[in-house]
Amino acid sequence: MALAIGAAPCGDFGSFHASPMDPRSDRAGPSIYIYPQGILVNQNGQRFVDEGPGPTDETYENVTREINAQPGGIAYAVLDTTLAKVKHPESVVRSEVPPYQADTLAGLAAQLKIDADALEATVAAYNKACASGTNGVYNEADTDGLCTRGISPRKSNWARPIAKPPYIAYPIISSIVLTFGGLRATPDARVVNQQGDVIPGLYAAGETLGLYYRSYTGATSVLKGLVFGRIAGKDAAESLRG
Repeated sequence: MALAIGAAPCGDFGSFHASPMDPRSDRAGPSIYIYPQGILVNQNGQRFVDEGPGPTDETYENVTREINAQPGGIAYAVLDTTLAKVKHPESVVRSEVPPYQADTLAGLAAQLKIDADALEATVAAYNKACASGTNGVYNEADTDGLCTRGISPRKSNWARPIAKPPYIAYPIISSIVLTFGGLRATPDARVVNQQGDVIPGLYAAGETLGLYYRSYTGATSVLKGLVFGRIAGKDAAESLRG
């Protein structure tokens, strides 16, 4: 409606904030952030991305975009129960649906409907490339430097073997949390037209503001609604009084 009356666009209209979600869940926001503890495989049973490039909150969007580019737009976080129980915040799995579980990788592959030989080969190659040991504390705010050697793609942190059954897996897809395209506005939250002139009486706050290009800055979505909503309300009230 705003664009139809000449408002100026702002932000990346071709992109969105991507978050890793469990497609089986009926909840709002069933995020799956446990994948750095294990590996991500696609429907071909192959790894395709560095699962631990850095602090999860800073890197999950790029990883999720890689998931979206895989066949069917889906991947599976594969772990063993030891890795799944490594100390981590409760928020790393927000789905109410239990993971797939099996005593063998072949059994897990059957549940995921992917090739068992491919999954077994992928896990074997990954395990061989891991540093020895499975102990440690996962902290998504830090990196631990346990990286793979001689495998591509490498895993830069939290590289521990997947070797103690039962094995588990979570399906992950890329969820659109918010879109990046919106309207251009002044610091007073007043929407401007394509010549930069204020459109009288029209304000923008929250998701109607175009702010992001290519990547989302964590914790700023609700914040821009709070900040610019308050600014817009005050400015509108003052304009009416005037």
